[in-house]
Amino acid sequence: MDDEIIRTTAGYDRLAPVYAERTENVSAWFLAFRRRFADALPAGGRVADLGCGPGRDAAWFREQGLTVVGIDRSAEMARLAAARGVPAALGDLRRPPLAPGSLAGLWSMAALLHVPAAQTEVTLRAWSAALRPGGVLGMSTSAGDGEAWEHVSHGAEVSRWFVHRDPDTLLAALESADFEVLEHNLLTTHRTWLSVLALRREV
Repeated sequence: MDDEIIRTTAGYDRLAPVYAERTENVSAWFLAFRRRFADALPAGGRVADLGCGPGRDAAWFREQGLTVVGIDRSAEMARLAAARGVPAALGDLRRPPLAPGSLAGLWSMAALLHVPAAQTEVTLRAWSAALRPGGVLGMSTSAGDGEAWEHVSHGAEVSRWFVHRDPDTLLAALESADFEVLEHNLLTTHRTWLSVLALRREV
């Protein structure tokens, strides 16, 4: 399964500057969702942005007074995030380099969709372990069915592994990973997105 991750990472290394430019502006709906996540966190709380890309959201969290770290497998993405003042580390979101219970919040936008479906549960359990009880998860991923290579041209021809997850199956996996789902929504743009806000349960 790592071949999909390795090739996708190499693609983002090539795409990084163009991707940063094309994803800088976001919808009003997304801004409201990001705000609800941030408002659920304690002042100065520690947040990890997994799959932080060029640091758009992590930089915003920092501006809100939160303590943030960005984590991405792509060295070029992490470099762009660092240039925005975001402490950025290279790491795999399936097993993030985070101490157990060290986070008040975990944010991951359009990143789980690159994790092979068979690794969904182990990834969610790693996320759960990094959050303290009562910690907040904010995530968005592609809704649908199946997984395959997607070929794109953003100034360079690259392939990325995309996984489209059934919403009910993913919500059940979150519950199994000790999350309490507070809200979930579907939004269709060029693809259908499932967004989730959840709390790490006491166990």
